[in-house]
Amino acid sequence: MKYLNITLKHLRTFVIVARYGSFNKAAEELSRTQPAITLAVKQLENFIGLRLLDRTTRRVTPTAEGENFIPIAERLVRDFDTAISDLKATAERRVGNISMAIVPSVATNLLPPIIKTFSTNFPGINLLLNDDTSRGVQQKVERNEVDFGIGSIWQQNKLLNFRPLFADNLELACHRDHYLAASTGPIHWNELANETFLDTGITKTMHSRQSLGPSKFDFPNITTLIAMLKSNLGVSILPSLAIPRETGELVSRLLMPAEKRDICLITRNEWTLSPAAEAMIETVIAELPSQISRLGLSTPNDADSD
Repeated sequence: MKYLNITLKHLRTFVIVARYGSFNKAAEELSRTQPAITLAVKQLENFIGLRLLDRTTRRVTPTAEGENFIPIAERLVRDFDTAISDLKATAERRVGNISMAIVPSVATNLLPPIIKTFSTNFPGINLLLNDDTSRGVQQKVERNEVDFGIGSIWQQNKLLNFRPLFADNLELACHRDHYLAASTGPIHWNELANETFLDTGITKTMHSRQSLGPSKFDFPNITTLIAMLKSNLGVSILPSLAIPRETGELVSRLLMPAEKRDICLITRNEWTLSPAAEAMIETVIAELPSQISRLGLSTPNDADSD
């Protein structure tokens, strides 16, 4: 099975010699010596067991078998070059695909300017964005459905790495006609004991929430919860980024004792990210300080000190 010794160098040399009909011109093209070119062609013929080129003092011409083999060798060389070129483009972050999962409040308020910067710097990389609850984000990363996620910790998991990015305040949210909306200062948790409380996945994990007892309403979907708040059904706790403020229908108040939601970059342990995903994460980290300042968020260090 001598053909197993055939290398890409043999095929490339044969293609160039056949193209120019000259060992000397092939040597110039490949920046090699003429004897090295001649040796490579002889080795290829020996490995195959057929003469592929006829040599005369004036010209080198393909044999009938060599003529048939030329397009095959050209395709093999071209496919290899294309594959390597694609890999290099990926490594150099000129092309690629990213899938990420993120909680909606962060995606809506913090991500647009970051994606704009990323798109400018890496125009050849495509992005697929999945917005989901913190639980959904974490599960998508764990199941390898996305490259990485951005969200709060739903539950600790040894398979995942959680890198704190920032924190936002958890605030009381209610309709502007609710009597608690008239308060100007922080609302103590004790004041919520007799209120109709609307639960979410966020409130269920809060330590202070446990003192209020069970709730009759549970709306895991933030969009549905906000619709209920706008109908003045009751009150709830939402991250500051998740509270819609454009129309003024909802009012938010700080809580006593204060609690925050930590937002983390979620990746799988012992998993190599693609160059495209690394580029996106680097962009998020680089752009984060300006977005934290713009939105009045807390840095991880600030969150630890609270």
